[in-house]
Amino acid sequence: MTSSFCIFKDIINETRNSSSLYNYLQNVVRPPYDYTDLLRWQWAQSVSALDKLIHDLVRVGMLETFQGKRPPTSKFLAFPLSLQTHDQMCHTPHLSYSILEHEIVRKHSFLAFQDPDKISDALAYIWAEPHKWAVLSRHLGMTDSSIRVQVKNISIRRNQIVHEGDYSSNLLQRQPIEATDVEAVLTFVYSLGKAIYNEVK
Repeated sequence: MTSSFCIFKDIINETRNSSSLYNYLQNVVRPPYDYTDLLRWQWAQSVSALDKLIHDLVRVGMLETFQGKRPPTSKFLAFPLSLQTHDQMCHTPHLSYSILEHEIVRKHSFLAFQDPDKISDALAYIWAEPHKWAVLSRHLGMTDSSIRVQVKNISIRRNQIVHEGDYSSNLLQRQPIEATDVEAVLTFVYSLGKAIYNEVK
C-alpha cells in the first residue's frame, strides 16, 4: 500500500508544480489569451489522483485479504466471482492471486471513486469501519457532513470541467477559477488521501 500512496503523492506534487507555468504566464508573459485551463487541468488531475489512490488501495487491500494478511470485511466476502473464474482458480491455484487481481481490476475499471458514497462503498472492501467519513473528518479537523460536501463539490466541478468545458448553464460564460482555489483543492485532496491511507494501511 505504501507504493500506492507514494504514486498518489507524486501525482499531487507534479500537479502542484505545474503552477509555476501558470504563474510565469500570468506574471511575466501575460499572453493575450485565456490560459486558465492550466488551473482547470490541475483541478481535474487532483480528483484523478484521488480516484487512482482508491482503486490502488482497494486492489492491494483485497489481495492482502486473499493472502490472509488482513481480516476480510463482509463486502470482501460478497465480492462476486464467475463460475469460470472460480474454476480457473481451482484448477490453477498457483495463479489464483493473479486471476483475482485481474478480476478486481476488470470489475472496478469502469467505476469512478470520486463521489463520497462511492469512495466509502469501495473502501468497504478493505475497511470495515461503519462510519468512515466521521473517522476521516477527525484527521482533517472537519465535521462529517462538511468533508462529504467538500468532496462532492470538488467532484462536481471536476465533472463540469471535463464534460462541459466548465461553462455555466447558459453556455455563454465559463466559470471563474483562481490559483488559490486550485491550491486549496490540492491541499484538501492530499490531506484526504493521506487520511484514507493511514486508516487502511
